[in-house]
Amino acid sequence: MPNLVLAIHERIGNWSRHLRPRLVGWPLRLVETRSGNDLEQTLRGTVCPLVLIDVDRRPGPALEDLDRALTVAPDALALVLNPHALDGVTGLARELGATLGLDGPTPPPAVAGWLARWIPLAQKRSETAGRALSAPTPAEPWGWLAPYLGGRSGSGWTPGP
Repeated sequence: MPNLVLAIHERIGNWSRHLRPRLVGWPLRLVETRSGNDLEQTLRGTVCPLVLIDVDRRPGPALEDLDRALTVAPDALALVLNPHALDGVTGLARELGATLGLDGPTPPPAVAGWLARWIPLAQKRSETAGRALSAPTPAEPWGWLAPYLGGRSGSGWTPGP
């Protein structure tokens, strides 16, 4: 099974430095992003990624990036950290689709714990999505006639005179 993507979106590498050793045993590809474009490119084409966004003191850009991330990857599990407990930020993040928003300082072990709980859920969703994408399509009911019709089975074909 391919590794899940964990996108850590923050201005500096604080969370990456704290989380990398705590999540080392999990099947994750940890990617640090600094801009909305980086985040969007990281998430494009992924299935059920994990996203951590640290709002810091810039709620506007952080929430815009959250919205972009969830537009590109609507099945993402998103954790929004609001370390300065800025009013209304976590509520708005939830309205935008964040899975969880935490106000105030949050210790790295607690953040790693949330992510560790989400990894099996993301794996299960990813496997389910993979099966849905690769499920065989049912054969057309007239498909068994193809050998007799010279391979011309399908809608729109009618036998000649």
